Amino acid sequence: MKILNQTFNEWWKNNSCDYRAMLFDIDGTLIAGRKVMPGASSLIKRLETAKFPFYLLTNDGNHSTEEKSGMLKRAGLDIRPDRIVSCADALVPFVENNMLKGKKFFVMGDLGKPNFAEKAGLKVERMTRKICECQGVIVGEGTYNWQSNISAAMNFFIKYPDRFLVVPNPDSYWPNGASGELGIGAGGKARFICTILSDYGIRKNPIYLGKPYSAIFDHAFEILITSFNLPANLQKKQVLMLGDSLASDIRGANNFGFTSGLVLTGITNQDHLKKAKPSFRPDFVFPSIN
Repeated sequence: MKILNQTFNEWWKNNSCDYRAMLFDIDGTLIAGRKVMPGASSLIKRLETAKFPFYLLTNDGNHSTEEKSGMLKRAGLDIRPDRIVSCADALVPFVENNMLKGKKFFVMGDLGKPNFAEKAGLKVERMTRKICECQGVIVGEGTYNWQSNISAAMNFFIKYPDRFLVVPNPDSYWPNGASGELGIGAGGKARFICTILSDYGIRKNPIYLGKPYSAIFDHAFEILITSFNLPANLQKKQVLMLGDSLASDIRGANNFGFTSGLVLTGITNQDHLKKAKPSFRPDFVFPSIN
């Protein structure tokens, strides 16, 4: 772990030649609340001008990439939807690998507009009385009737314990920037269901798609290669992941084999770094982007 006094932009000028692609976290890295981080917009523009391969990774499965692009633009960061990879985008390889195209899944909550599950080739069911017709449950976000949905999902897995429980966003909670309070994330709801099932004697392991799990990184790595005509044998260490979370961005990048960079403009401070386990430690630490 190298703790640098240089900003990321200063360091990047002299070290960009060592990398073939970049992945960015969004909140705490490029965006603070509803405002763009200093230097983030100019960095993205330079990468685009240089045609340098990059994507933005997010655990926000509640908004489609089109919706997320609009939110970022309002914050001052002009990013096309096709430059954003959501945790729910990893439904595409999940559906393909399990030969589920055209199959029906019960969806709890929101999965963006357009819907990520439908984009991946699934049929979406929202009526709890029809949940037994489904091949599995996808836990989304947003406002919905938790009691009826969680009860339906719990009883579904009691009847069909081998069917899929898919969780695009593994986070237990999310920060509400406006109020400073916390919202309950999809991962928290999924683990609540699993805890009840465990008490009943059924062990259920969710399939997590977002950071720090490998599905989103695997999907991003694949589309970096195919979309930008990078070599099929591209070394993972030639991809730099820049984020603000040790538990999500850094641990996920390290476990996948990417080079990891941390900015201290989000949820991580120097004290967190000192206490971090080896798998949570970034390769590089920057005070900020600019």
